Amino acid sequence: MINNKTRNDPIALKLLRLIFKTLTPVVPGLINQYAYKLWLTPTRFKMTEREKISADKADARFIVAGGLKIRVWSWGEGPAVLFIHGWSGRGTQISSFIDPLNQAGFKVMSLDLPAHGESEGKRTNAFNVSESISEVIKSIDNLHSVITHSFGGLVFGYYYNSRLPIKNGVMICPPATLNTAFKQFTDTLELPKSVETYILQTLKQNFGDDVFERLSLITNAAKITQPILVVHDKEDDVVPVQDGKLVANALQHGTFYETTDLGHRKILYDKTVIDRVLQHIKPG
Repeated sequence: MINNKTRNDPIALKLLRLIFKTLTPVVPGLINQYAYKLWLTPTRFKMTEREKISADKADARFIVAGGLKIRVWSWGEGPAVLFIHGWSGRGTQISSFIDPLNQAGFKVMSLDLPAHGESEGKRTNAFNVSESISEVIKSIDNLHSVITHSFGGLVFGYYYNSRLPIKNGVMICPPATLNTAFKQFTDTLELPKSVETYILQTLKQNFGDDVFERLSLITNAAKITQPILVVHDKEDDVVPVQDGKLVANALQHGTFYETTDLGHRKILYDKTVIDRVLQHIKPG
């Protein structure tokens, strides 16, 4: 999944669009395979300075999931709040929540998903990610809550089962379906329709004809019994705010909290959002 285009698109993005436009008619097979691999390849962005400080203070270790070393971060003691980041994100993006949650008596945990951050892997998918989440949760003695961001919410919805011992959860900017991510990807790269069709066909060949249905957060949210707070920004240009509203409505006990002027990532660092999340996780 790649960010939507802006008026100041990077040269690399413009070059990719040119490659797809000019070479698809010439070498369609090669371009189709390249696009499919690109769909499964997250970008490893560097930590911010704030995240580096948090990483230095963390109890950091690796676990093995799906044959890959997966980085697990933790801070503090107490019942655990697990953070699941989004596509091309990092476990340390929870940095602004750490001190407030620690002060409220919670241990904060997160992981770098496969092919993200300090975890192994070059390409990944929702099912690999779900396996990693499962292994991390197995290692937690007292799981209290889960906080997800973006794609992390989609995968958590797929992973969720009624035996999961959480009191509540938070989904920040969740995509309602995999279609949101796919449209963003194809629109950003301005992919020819033939390439879009190839990716969809290959996804179904590799993961089943019902892959989009199985990963629908609208469908999976209806199974979640715990109270879930959905936080979404009105100006989110990556996952439309309407997606968050659809998810909140689909949940058995969903609450929707809308923000403004925070977009898709600044929302993770806003004090008002952090306070609202804490209020939900530890009411009263």
